[in-house]
Amino acid sequence: MGLFRATLPINLTYTATLLAPWLSLLSFRLAKRRRYAAHRAIQLALLGLCWATVLGFEVSLRIAGGSGAFLLAANPSYRTWARALLLVHVTAAVVTYAAWSWLAFVSQHRFRQALPGAFSSFHRTCGRWVWGGLWFTAASATGMYLLTFML
Repeated sequence: MGLFRATLPINLTYTATLLAPWLSLLSFRLAKRRRYAAHRAIQLALLGLCWATVLGFEVSLRIAGGSGAFLLAANPSYRTWARALLLVHVTAAVVTYAAWSWLAFVSQHRFRQALPGAFSSFHRTCGRWVWGGLWFTAASATGMYLLTFML
């Protein structure tokens, strides 16, 4: 079963979710030092890792019977809270990953232009919002992990 009652795909996804804001911080520091290629490489690798783990988790979740089966792992006294937190977590994660993917796509096109450029201010602002979303996703994932697999 893995750590506590969680499966391997859940533990891998949770680990990637926890690492994402920290590794993003490292990439931001590289960008601040004008090491844009390293920033780009970390962001693209991290985005790919996060998508891969989430997709693996989703496939395993669907095979197991969906989110209802997932929530059955929670203690019955915490299932209502787990269900509510799951809705918040999934909503925040989808918005964050969509914004992050869009920013990566647009930035990939702009990367070949002079850096920093006119797009840089917008890129930094969007990046900060995505980073906040990554922190919120990590926090809500921790709440889900606690409610579903530890308590």
